[in-house]
Amino acid sequence: MKDSISIFRDLCNKFEDLVRIKYKVKDEEGAFYILSNQKEYKKFEKDINLIRKIRNLLSHGECKIEGKVAIEINENIIEKLKEIISLLENPPLVTSRYISEIFVVDLEEKLEKLIKTMNEKKISHVPVLDKDKKLVGVFSENTIFSKLSDDEIIEIGKEYQVKDYVKYIKLENHSSEYFDFIKRNEELTSAQNLFNKSIKKDKKLVMLFVTENGKKTEKILGILTPWDLLDI
Repeated sequence: MKDSISIFRDLCNKFEDLVRIKYKVKDEEGAFYILSNQKEYKKFEKDINLIRKIRNLLSHGECKIEGKVAIEINENIIEKLKEIISLLENPPLVTSRYISEIFVVDLEEKLEKLIKTMNEKKISHVPVLDKDKKLVGVFSENTIFSKLSDDEIIEIGKEYQVKDYVKYIKLENHSSEYFDFIKRNEELTSAQNLFNKSIKKDKKLVMLFVTENGKKTEKILGILTPWDLLDI
């Protein structure tokens, strides 16, 4: 049976190999330092730095006194290192976090009813789908303001439907916000990075639509918003 130091060294080597591959770390760069500065691993920062210091200590000698091992690696350290390695090997995916039960409407939805529902449920964005569950656009406050800027006066009578606003619900016609698509099996950190770099031509990314392969022509499986990733 291997002693704790040998197990620790083997795990450290595995850790470094995984980090170098995942983050394309150069030989002269420290894998421990790189990972400790990744946002998704910030909660492990102190643990990673402690493990790095122990690894460095062991790397500079046999750590023996009178031929006897002077250091014993605590089981908690071994388990923490295994936990981090497990996350590197099996990172959380979009499919583990996206919201699948979402409020959607079609083009025939009555506008008056939709706005009332949005107000009651405190919903700011409502996906508009066609009969094949593919995205037509998004109805939001932005939609109303865009219509108002064109017509100056808006009438919302009982006869008006979402299709009367079809020009304004299209994704590319939202003046201050934009939407993107992501595949269901993408790493969750990819979604987080999209939101972190969300400003594009003075527009802010407000929602990610989840599809099988991240294509806008596919059926919508669910959504992700910045709020869904706050605890990552």
